[in-house]
Amino acid sequence: MTTQVWDNFAVISGSAAGALTGLLFVAVSLNRDRIIGHEALHGEAGQTLVLFLLALLLSLVLVIPGASVRTLGVVLVAIALVAGTILSLIGRPGRDSIGRRDPSRGRAEPSGAEDRLARLVDAVSPNLFTALLITVAGCLQLAGDNGLYWLAAAIVLSLISGVVNAWLFLTR
Repeated sequence: MTTQVWDNFAVISGSAAGALTGLLFVAVSLNRDRIIGHEALHGEAGQTLVLFLLALLLSLVLVIPGASVRTLGVVLVAIALVAGTILSLIGRPGRDSIGRRDPSRGRAEPSGAEDRLARLVDAVSPNLFTALLITVAGCLQLAGDNGLYWLAAAIVLSLISGVVNAWLFLTR
């Protein structure tokens, strides 16, 4: 299947990712003093930036002219591996090596509805699920099947996860 029919999706998602990346830089600039003094916010800002840039990069890859189905598959698997590794390495400060909250490091616990939403986001880990969707898309492309719907899901999840991360990051 040609990626040419995905041009409009790539343009829209790439534009959204670019705009959200710019807004993140503005938000970080406006909250610079608060972020500098809080180690946990560094990781959240980094993850959010990676998610927005990932959506932008995937949108760019989708519109590369003349790329074969197999080449696209290889590129997607490589992007998934790199993105998954980066998102895992950035992690969320304030957690121990197996993901439990370490009260001696990181931020104070949020309360109420915000706490439930933050725990849900951490438990589901949409960041790594995004990398998994990209991997599935790449593997399907390598097998000669159409993995572009999986890629579309990864881009949408990346944008939504980035917005949720940004919201939590800016409201804590």
